[in-house]
Amino acid sequence: MTRDEALKKIKKCLALAKSQNPHEAAAAMRQAQKLMAEHNLDEQAVSMADVSESKVSAVSQAHVKWESALFAIVAEAFGCQRYIEIGSRMLPNGRWVKHRRIVFIGVGAAAEVASYAYEVLSRQCSKARTDHISKQPGSSKRITKTARGDQFALGWAYGVRGLLDKFANGDANDKLLESYMETKHPDMTTVKPVDRSVGRNVRDNDLENGFASGKQAQLQRGVGGMAQQGLLS
Repeated sequence: MTRDEALKKIKKCLALAKSQNPHEAAAAMRQAQKLMAEHNLDEQAVSMADVSESKVSAVSQAHVKWESALFAIVAEAFGCQRYIEIGSRMLPNGRWVKHRRIVFIGVGAAAEVASYAYEVLSRQCSKARTDHISKQPGSSKRITKTARGDQFALGWAYGVRGLLDKFANGDANDKLLESYMETKHPDMTTVKPVDRSVGRNVRDNDLENGFASGKQAQLQRGVGGMAQQGLLS
């Protein structure tokens, strides 16, 4: 029996240990304790078996403020931890390119649900940001348009929070997830997002318009194929 197989069996035994039948409950607990001893597993290891990670590609190659705010809001709504994974991959032509992925860590299906929600919402936010930039005067500098687009997207991220409240189950397992991060990812460092609006000609209504647009975002239940089917129900 492999470690993973043992973990699954232990979890089944622990579930049976909650039986109303005292004899069945006692037998199940003894079996669970026996398997834990045989495979050198403690309660924390068994609990961590419920924790999973789910990855989704980032919208921007830079760690920008609006995207950082959006995935933080999504992670919080679904009771997840999160981090950014930076790597590289080789294209068919042999050229290497960098990639950034947002990683959600949660208990049960929480990480998968969060990554699905983020993927859907980040696409909507990115499109709305592009539309907002297209409406800027043609005489505006490119860096000004980028800054205004970023402010709009930041407002959008704040505006979508109310939508997530309708879907999310924020019962976070903070201590378990913190232990998981300390065990699995002990060398994490904090990176401050880039604010491309600082010192640029942005306007108050960039943020306000983004907030109003974010409040109109849509997140359908069970959309997105077999992996996400029913996850938001």
